[in-house]
Amino acid sequence: MPKLLRTPRDCTPCSYRPARTMPSRLRALAVTFLGTLAFASAPTHAGLFDDEEARKQILQLRGQMAETQRALDQRIGELEAQARNRSIIDLFNQVETLKAEFARLRGQIELLQNELENTQKRQRDLYVDLDGRLRKVESTLAALPPPSAAPVAPAATAPTGAVTPPAAVADPSRAAAPAPVAAPPQAADPIAEQRAYDLGLEQFRAARYADAVASFQAFTRNFPRSTLLPSAQYWIGNSQYALRDYRGAITTQRQLLQQHPESAKAPDALLNIATAQSDLGELQAARASLQEVIAKYPSSEAAVKARQRLGIR
Repeated sequence: MPKLLRTPRDCTPCSYRPARTMPSRLRALAVTFLGTLAFASAPTHAGLFDDEEARKQILQLRGQMAETQRALDQRIGELEAQARNRSIIDLFNQVETLKAEFARLRGQIELLQNELENTQKRQRDLYVDLDGRLRKVESTLAALPPPSAAPVAPAATAPTGAVTPPAAVADPSRAAAPAPVAAPPQAADPIAEQRAYDLGLEQFRAARYADAVASFQAFTRNFPRSTLLPSAQYWIGNSQYALRDYRGAITTQRQLLQQHPESAKAPDALLNIATAQSDLGELQAARASLQEVIAKYPSSEAAVKARQRLGIR
């Protein structure tokens, strides 16, 4: 049987194409798979890259926050230090203000003390001046002659022609002996008396109060009949008061009031008693003494001062 020859036309497409197209499909499939794989792997790589950047940003933000926190802590510390320093400065300013106020008050106190000392000195000088004037008046009064005795009436003239009986002849042997005449007290030396008194005044004026007390006490012993005795006792009391011997001053001034109630120094002596009692804290007794000054010596300068102290107009 003869063999039949097949032409290309007689070959079916199915039997021929697979032999030629299989590798192409495989290649296409491989390319498609590789493209898909590449496409799928690209987002994964991008995701990994984005996470790394996020971590870096988070770490950077954390670092910035820590730096900000440190800056805030430092700023707060500085503000607290400034506040403490400001408080210290305020306290220092207050202390300086108090020091200035204290210095001002101390200056005022010193000024008032100076004025008080000057006032006391003027008062002592005034008392000394008044005392000198009173001594002059008392000396003048003491120098005046005593009033003359009453004139003796002249004897009646006997009428003319009348016989006058002869006077009895006194028996010399029987004559009465004359009565002894008491010797007048020896007068003190006025110059020595004045010097002794002036010595005490000078010591008082020089604020030598202890010496003044001794000098005036010696004056009262040596010149007990002197017209200056009340003044001497008055200055003894004043000197004792200046020495803060308030009890002694009260005793001396009361002695003056008892022995010389009519003296010109009596009102001031009673006023000084009230002052000493006030300094001793005996306010009721001081008030009673001031009232006694007003009652006994209403027109005196001491009474004016007593009314001022009592608040009486």
